[in-house]
Amino acid sequence: MPVSVAGRPIQQPGALSELGRLSLAFVDGGPEWLQWAAATPSVRYDFPDESTLLAQVQLGLHGSPLALLPNLALMVSPIKLMSLGHTDLLVLAKAEGGNDSPLLSTQVTRILDDQQLLTQVDLMAPQTWLKDLGVDGAPVLQANDLGDRIALVRLMRDPLLAASVGSEAGDLTQEAATFAVQQARTPQEFADYLRFYLALVTKAGAPSQGPSQRLDRVTQAMRTLLPLFFGALDCPQVSGLPSPEEVGRAVAAWLSSGKQVGFSRLSEAVLQVALNTRFLNETGTDARQLVEVYLNAAQGLLGAVKIRNGLLGQDGSTCVFDVQSSDQQAELQLSANGIISLREFGLLNAAKPAPVSDPSTTESTS
Repeated sequence: MPVSVAGRPIQQPGALSELGRLSLAFVDGGPEWLQWAAATPSVRYDFPDESTLLAQVQLGLHGSPLALLPNLALMVSPIKLMSLGHTDLLVLAKAEGGNDSPLLSTQVTRILDDQQLLTQVDLMAPQTWLKDLGVDGAPVLQANDLGDRIALVRLMRDPLLAASVGSEAGDLTQEAATFAVQQARTPQEFADYLRFYLALVTKAGAPSQGPSQRLDRVTQAMRTLLPLFFGALDCPQVSGLPSPEEVGRAVAAWLSSGKQVGFSRLSEAVLQVALNTRFLNETGTDARQLVEVYLNAAQGLLGAVKIRNGLLGQDGSTCVFDVQSSDQQAELQLSANGIISLREFGLLNAAKPAPVSDPSTTESTS
């Protein structure tokens, strides 16, 4: 029994489940390796499940956890592919095989959108945008892994950002980008700080200030908020890829021990306060109380609502879980090393800061 999955002998690719077989076909050389391994008595490979087999074959053959689908210009984990389901996998297989019919192309677009899968075209788009903002050469933006590049695409598509550079709104975005490259130490922090700047300056009254006034105000707000979240970075941790129910149990056990589910980084925490509370320029006790109320409200939601679904990331190792009540919503992020952190929290369908042409104050959770 050279190859086994969960103790079951695998003598050929056809012995895998339909999902496993279809997913393995996207790994270049994957089916051929399995045939070789199954026919070679001198080797032995035992996998606890098919997703582990997919991951290890991909990594072993290519030294990367991501499979390349060249016709679709898509790099994606085979584990993510396996999560798509039989029907969607067949669509991608046909497209990758060269079928470019309009109907199939529409189906592919729907799958990519629903699953938040980004192609090479998507991932390259921020380069031109960052160049237009004048920050493409910033050291913090030079070394990007897939997670960083996805964060930049998400940033570029954020409703907070103006559509064009050169207008009043575009000038604000350039201001925000300059601030972000000064404060950030990773591309994901860059995305946080750029949004943080815009979230604050687009609140009522702020756009009428001059650039130096805006910079001073945002810098002071950042310095006020960052230390208030030093105690909000602890998070529960799990092994492997847990189900929503397992994530829910881990969060419940964490909360019952008197701990709070924190954020993955400080910049993410201060951004959420800027987006989802009435914070403008409070300091001292006022700022501290606002943050405490915000964090307590987040923990209250996590403790009261079951986690029912999650979306596996393109890398096959991260996942986002939605939590909603009648009036609040949160997102929990599962990192590649199993840490469960709070990514977003605010009012359900809350209004975000409007563009400078129509400034308004955000809804508050505190």
